[in-house]
Amino acid sequence: IRGAPVWEPQARKMEVGLQDYGSLKKAQAVNAYRNDDLEESRRVHDQMGTAREEHLNGGGFIKSAVYGGLDGIITTFATVTTVAGAKLSSTVILILGIAHLFADAFSMALGDYMSTVAEQQLVQRERRREEWEFENYAEGEVKEMVSLYEARGISRKDAELVIKTLAKYKDAFIDIMMVEELGMNPHDDENAVVGGLVTFCSFVLFGSVPLLSYLVALIPSVDIGSDLQLKLSLVLTAATMFALGAIKGSYVGSPWWYAGLSMMVTGCLAALAGWVIGYVLASAGLHDSQ
Repeated sequence: IRGAPVWEPQARKMEVGLQDYGSLKKAQAVNAYRNDDLEESRRVHDQMGTAREEHLNGGGFIKSAVYGGLDGIITTFATVTTVAGAKLSSTVILILGIAHLFADAFSMALGDYMSTVAEQQLVQRERRREEWEFENYAEGEVKEMVSLYEARGISRKDAELVIKTLAKYKDAFIDIMMVEELGMNPHDDENAVVGGLVTFCSFVLFGSVPLLSYLVALIPSVDIGSDLQLKLSLVLTAATMFALGAIKGSYVGSPWWYAGLSMMVTGCLAALAGWVIGYVLASAGLHDSQ
């Protein structure tokens, strides 16, 4: 590009190299933590140099995907077992299952979007207020922060030293105050639309699993009885819930097998509760008139 500095391509290469180096060191730091290896942790951090240690990113979207998927599969499976417990036909299971699947997915996605937008608007409003207070009465804001640090066990002398130094940098001071005083992340720039879409897609994708055996039974050449359809739905759903739980556990640092097993048991208990309710209601006289 005409007029571009000759050193710009090299600078970009150096930047990418530092990012790759930081990613490598991040992986090494994580392994040191998991293995409780203090010496390795010190070695990795000492070698960091100017590379920034990277932590997990995209937590909001992963949360939307995992929890949207879990809500979808548990909700749909509970619907399937409830209708099955009431001894209704496979057609009724499909109709109610698909209707609930898309209605609940839309509701979850809209809720995710609206809650994210509302939270971001609240954070922006509170930050404007903190900026106004700092610009008009910085001394009062400094006193508040000193009191907060004292409450954490820091001596008044040290707290005043830290806070008065931070007060020289308005944006940094307000950001830290948002976290310390209000418990808000001032730089939460998660895309609400993307989060809602991720929730919807994940809900529909994993929520379809309990219905797969019933959908396959619609194929003319496939002959699957209603009992086998329910059993296949149980096996597929349990396996998927275990996988989702394991993924969640790996992401948050819990043992994958424990997270997967606990999620599978929780989902199966919800489904069992639905089956019992359906059975009781059917036994009480609420049944298919046909």
